[in-house]
Amino acid sequence: MSDAEDVRELGGMSWLRRYIWASLSFSGLTGLALVAIDLFRTDFGVANTVLLAVALIAATVQRIRFLGYTANAIAFEERRPTEQILTSAAAVVLAAHAARYSTWPEVWALLPAVVGGAGVISAPRAVRARLAYGLVLATAATVALALYWRRLPGVELLPAVGVSVLVVAVFVLIDLLTVRFWDLVLELDHARALAGELAAARERLRFSADLHDIQGHSLQAIILKGQLTERLVGRDDDAARAHAAELTELARSALADTRKVAHSYRRVGLRTEVANAVELMRAAGIEVDVRGDVAAIAPPLQQPFGALVREGTTNVLRHSRATHCELSIEVSGATSIVRLGNDGIRHAPDAVNDGSGVLGLRERFGTIGGEVTATRTGEDWFELTGRAREPGSER
Repeated sequence: MSDAEDVRELGGMSWLRRYIWASLSFSGLTGLALVAIDLFRTDFGVANTVLLAVALIAATVQRIRFLGYTANAIAFEERRPTEQILTSAAAVVLAAHAARYSTWPEVWALLPAVVGGAGVISAPRAVRARLAYGLVLATAATVALALYWRRLPGVELLPAVGVSVLVVAVFVLIDLLTVRFWDLVLELDHARALAGELAAARERLRFSADLHDIQGHSLQAIILKGQLTERLVGRDDDAARAHAAELTELARSALADTRKVAHSYRRVGLRTEVANAVELMRAAGIEVDVRGDVAAIAPPLQQPFGALVREGTTNVLRHSRATHCELSIEVSGATSIVRLGNDGIRHAPDAVNDGSGVLGLRERFGTIGGEVTATRTGEDWFELTGRAREPGSER
């Protein structure tokens, strides 16, 4: 899965995504605001003031644009890397130029830090560290050369250059750590989805292996019996009829065994379904809380509620970005209620209610006088609930 697909699929983490990119934008604006303060408190002259004011506006726009490249996972080929390099270089030169007129030259290091930092994090991960080193060294060399050529009285060369380098290094490092955190969120979410898919695939492989083991021998025997019967027809009809009868019996036995495997696969008990659901969701990185006693559910209701748990687990793994699930089992008199809730809702309740799985559950529960609901019970909490009475109980 590409970065772009990761970003589009991370619906449940949209709040975190907004927070990260808003904090990066805010930090850049804060740094440029400090530069603007020095711009209006220092006499740069009319030409320089206009030039530097335009540079600040351009730096604000460019940082937001460069952050947008990374936030939206735009392919590197579409990011116009030449523009990013030239913008960062211009920011370094303008910062060094402004440092020659200011008694606070270190603050102008924020200009290349804000623009260059956004350029660094929008680059491919493999080259980010090298670009960061290059930005720091370029700032150090350019500012040192500019201050050596001309600086105001009271401004020390080495401290000013050292602080400027520190400002750029710290700012870029914070940007890199923030984006690395976001990368880890994407990787962990991707790994969680893969874990869920692998757990489901493992269960399908188990079923296919059971089916193969049972049918393989029977089908091979049927083929051999059929070939032998063909050879005996016209030569020994009595033996051919005997083998044909055996072939029919083998086919019946294979059919019965196949139905038995399918029947046992579909009609796993509620206890097993709950255990499988917990295993699958925990393998997918989802915290699961189970409350209630499975044994309290009446035997005739075990299979319908098992189907509800299985369908609910499938929906959580396929259609949500849940981090926490709660499975509750309640029995009040002859009425049993099973609820499966999760905090990773991505679709409107109507979309979930219209799903074939939920409709199938409703039909199944309807045959025993029960009901199934699928509703949003909170801002991000979705709950699948089954309710049924033990057959034969008085209402």
